[in-house]
Amino acid sequence: MAKYYLFPRSLSKRLPDLHPFGWWIEAQVVKTFVAMLRRRSLADATRLAHRVFRAVGPRTIKHKAVIRNLYVAFPDRTTEELDEVMRDVFGYLGTAFAELVHLDTIWREHDARLEFDASSKLAFLEQRGKPAVLVTAHVGPWTLTNFVAREYGFPLSIVYAPESNPRLRDLMYELRAALGVIQIERDQSIRALMQALARGETVGLGSDVRLDAGETLPFFGHDMQCNTVPARLALRYDCELVPVRAQRLPGGRFRITLEAPVRPSDPSASPKDQAADMTRQLNARFERWICDSPGEWMCLAGRWPKPLLRARVEARGRKF
Repeated sequence: MAKYYLFPRSLSKRLPDLHPFGWWIEAQVVKTFVAMLRRRSLADATRLAHRVFRAVGPRTIKHKAVIRNLYVAFPDRTTEELDEVMRDVFGYLGTAFAELVHLDTIWREHDARLEFDASSKLAFLEQRGKPAVLVTAHVGPWTLTNFVAREYGFPLSIVYAPESNPRLRDLMYELRAALGVIQIERDQSIRALMQALARGETVGLGSDVRLDAGETLPFFGHDMQCNTVPARLALRYDCELVPVRAQRLPGGRFRITLEAPVRPSDPSASPKDQAADMTRQLNARFERWICDSPGEWMCLAGRWPKPLLRARVEARGRKF
């Protein structure tokens, strides 16, 4: 996670002794904002958060990563169009934050707010005790995908990245607790995920981000270091790899879709090649989701190699 959200990275490098003070300031801002959102209805909270994040986000250092990613993913769109998409990305980041604050409300009113759609090709929902690997991308209200566990009644362990700011870790953990799932820290996750699958339980991961130790595979037509762990786990435990998508609907409603499982194109290939093939298929689904709603793609970290990102910026005559 980012060391700071409200301060430039250069400040944290030049003045590392200020970390505790910077973290304290950010924690106070975030906690105050959370308290404001909690006092409002879900609709009012999402509107407020969307406006605030849309106004503030483009003025932070994070806007550079967003616009670079958009330049690679959408080369045919104009610079002006992508500047507007960039502002949407921050606005919907605020929306997602307000939804996180109101997870308990969303589930309490789930009959009116949530609709679920599961592919008829999924076996793990029919066979209790059969594990599965659920995968999503950071698109739309992605956090809500975890509600599938409560809807369909199976245990789910998810992987999360703890906040760099120690003053915010407990708050964010508590907000996610309303999902009713087991939370596993990213740096300690592999063994815990394997143990859960061995017990016949389901695990969930977000895998559309770059993984420095990952395998080089295409994403929007360009090589990216991709996370093949979900596919490798599904192959090792002979279970389904299931893309799960969340979408916002009018009136504060949401659709959660469990899509048909991703299977290797060539079951006779080596496990390594099968995992790469399945990850390519996942990437293709993620691309479709992102293209459907690019302003809801939370692309706040670089996806592709820096030379490619710089080249796309320079090709548009911009410098940052």
